[in-house]
Amino acid sequence: MFSPRYFRPKFVFFVGCVIIPAILAFRLIVSFFQALDYIFFPGFWRKEVKQPLFILSNPRSGSTFLHRMLEKDEQFTYLSLWQSLFNSITLYKFVTMTAKIDQQIGCPLAKLIEKIDNYFFKGWDGLHKAGLLYSEEDEFLFVSSFLAPGLILFFPYIHEIPELYCIDNLPEKARQKIVRNFRLSVQRHVYATGNKIFLAKNAVAGGRLGIYHDAFPDMRAIYIHSDIIKSVASSLSVFSKPWSFHSPNIYKNKYESFSVVEMVRTNYQGIINYQAQFHKKNVFDIEYTDLVNKPEDTVRSIYQHFNMSISTEYEAKLIKDCIAAKSYKSSHNYSIEDYGFTNEEITLYLQGKLSSQEILADTQI
Repeated sequence: MFSPRYFRPKFVFFVGCVIIPAILAFRLIVSFFQALDYIFFPGFWRKEVKQPLFILSNPRSGSTFLHRMLEKDEQFTYLSLWQSLFNSITLYKFVTMTAKIDQQIGCPLAKLIEKIDNYFFKGWDGLHKAGLLYSEEDEFLFVSSFLAPGLILFFPYIHEIPELYCIDNLPEKARQKIVRNFRLSVQRHVYATGNKIFLAKNAVAGGRLGIYHDAFPDMRAIYIHSDIIKSVASSLSVFSKPWSFHSPNIYKNKYESFSVVEMVRTNYQGIINYQAQFHKKNVFDIEYTDLVNKPEDTVRSIYQHFNMSISTEYEAKLIKDCIAAKSYKSSHNYSIEDYGFTNEEITLYLQGKLSSQEILADTQI
């Protein structure tokens, strides 16, 4: 942040004086309430989390669409954004109690949250419906430790710190701490929300599947196969969007944008390489085109593969969702060329036939 290449007053103020302190403050507050969990809910850490289900994909490849169809099944429990931020049973109970009081006095807090969502997440309208009350990835469970590719939203130079893409490669002592913390985070959530199947999704988790698997050896995974070039293009558009605010001088610059390309590549290769570690019955591959064109059939095939039952109530919701999906048209336009790349060089790079130095040869470091 303070190097000659990246130092800018607005960047340092927004990220250094707002984002980083906010993350640290969240971590301190949540850590305090997590300590209280051991006092008020001492049995949570013994909670058995059976066969959690993770949706894996390349970024912008339908994982949110699939997750939000599955989450309507009452047998699942999942993280909303506020729950990933406040991962404490004590805080869950406090928020629930506050929400009940809020309803009795005309919902002023609910209206305030809606305004906050509209302000902070309006940039993703038409791309990824987001907000504190919407289901979200488990990324913040790792962002709070500054060990997540999601930090790319605030730091355009993550490819200079490759450890963040693949925390499976960290020293074993550090890995085991992360495994333990992740397991406890999921146990807290399942304990607080009932004895349900934990459902999660993440589009940048290819570099930490070993941590997921160590935390939950019986985990199940759905992998959505998609066009990797389209995923790179769409990811460039989405993940670099905050840069236009805090770092407009480098927005769409080729060198900084390479961070997003590397993130997608690491995730893509990580998933492919790690799949062999799973038992075949615990992994199910689906095609993005099938998910989009035949969502109902795709969901039913998932349930059949994992030997899960579909309730009458959920079946009605599924049919309704699939009818609505057929009328949806994305308004998201993007192009790799907008960021200084060509389809050919990205393809060659993903195939290992072109190095990062060759791609960035025409940039000034």
